[in-house]
Amino acid sequence: MPAAPAVSVVITTYNRLAVLPIAIDSVLAQVDCEFEVIVVDDGSVDDTVAELGRRYGTEPRLRVITRANGGPPAARNTGIDVARAEWTALLDSDDWWEPTYLRSQLAVLADNPGADMVLCNGRRQDQDGSWHNLFDNPNFTMPTSIEAMCAGSWIQPTFTVVRTEVARRIRFDEAFRLGDDQEFMWRFVEAGHHCVPNPEPLAEYRASSAGDVATEEQITADFDELMLGAYAVWKHHGRRHPSAIRRRGLDFDRLFGDMLLRHGRVGEARFHLWRWWLARPFEPRPAWLLLRSLARHRRAATTSSNASHSRT
Repeated sequence: MPAAPAVSVVITTYNRLAVLPIAIDSVLAQVDCEFEVIVVDDGSVDDTVAELGRRYGTEPRLRVITRANGGPPAARNTGIDVARAEWTALLDSDDWWEPTYLRSQLAVLADNPGADMVLCNGRRQDQDGSWHNLFDNPNFTMPTSIEAMCAGSWIQPTFTVVRTEVARRIRFDEAFRLGDDQEFMWRFVEAGHHCVPNPEPLAEYRASSAGDVATEEQITADFDELMLGAYAVWKHHGRRHPSAIRRRGLDFDRLFGDMLLRHGRVGEARFHLWRWWLARPFEPRPAWLLLRSLARHRRAATTSSNASHSRT
């Protein structure tokens, strides 16, 4: 068996043949680094596997693993399980890296021997098509403590390199098809592992529906789904760390009070609507939404009662 590379690059993909080669080519263009590329096809039906064979069949550093569709966390775990290197770099199939990405990330890790992950700066495309650097986002904070996680810290998987042994032990929770990366970081931090920053902007994350990849569907382009996925993670870890939900402030209560009510999650919405109304008692909107939530609750209770009587 050949010697293990310095980094195993795990690219997970599902029906993204139009953009996947851009991600792969950005890895193959890496300089001054020994690596392997593991592409995990998560049950694609767009001829991904056959096309990869045609394009990269003679590339010895690349291998393709196929699996039944299970979502991003399951696909990431599949790739991590077969990684041969000490470090694993995650790359979403519609993103890409600068040629010095791996070299720079490994250099930061070498300078921080106690770290188990490095998170670099990088360009992010929002759903409205605008771009900004991750570290310039006023809402971003490094995921270095439980306090940071309670405040809403997150990672961009495409911007991270993680110690393979740690990733295998923690694993991505397959119950969270959205927000699995943030949920991973909760348990990463709780276990006492350390993430260090790399200020260099070395990667690019694209929200596909926002602009130049209009034919590609990306679930994170749906803002409500993205935020409700994050909310599920905060609520899950809020059982042990209540401030994950309770300490977030007025903007948080506004956002989720309204959003949860729109999605029919009345009980959860009312918690945030009450907090919004108490903070701004003279604003008409929280009071109106509270009345709507109470009306919905009564209708649901009446419907349930009628259904119960009809069965007796």
